[in-house]
Amino acid sequence: MKYFGLIFALLCMVANTTLAADRIFFVSRNLNKNIIVYDVNLKNGKLDTDKPLHPYWYRLEENPITTGELTFIQRKLAYGYSVEEEGDNEAYVRLKAYKKRMVKICKREGKWVGITHINNKECILTEIFAHCPSRTSCDYLILKGKSTADGKEEQEKVK
Repeated sequence: MKYFGLIFALLCMVANTTLAADRIFFVSRNLNKNIIVYDVNLKNGKLDTDKPLHPYWYRLEENPITTGELTFIQRKLAYGYSVEEEGDNEAYVRLKAYKKRMVKICKREGKWVGITHINNKECILTEIFAHCPSRTSCDYLILKGKSTADGKEEQEKVK
């Protein structure tokens, strides 16, 4: 436990930098070190508005680190999403894990991002932490991101 904070910080760095050009955000959990990453899904250089995100496992507990697709059940019940609205090179999605807020997938300053509200502020979503007592239930989520107005870090605990 002595090095847990350092290890967790390193995992977050890996999640944010590895293949980060297309990374929108990731989901970490208390159950293990594995994360679910959400990369932008492009078709001919434009946002694929039918499937704007590609969620998949980043298995940090395996050696070497591997990736893997979500199962059907994981996509439908926990880590998938539905497209609510489509626009010109943007899409609004609702995550299965937290349906109360939409995430706008769009390009800002040349980078693909997910925009949502955290603490009633428009933010670029960077991480969702899920506190789960078991593999089938979740107590709460912590949404993390950066304010689009001032760039300050924001986080909000939601149930």
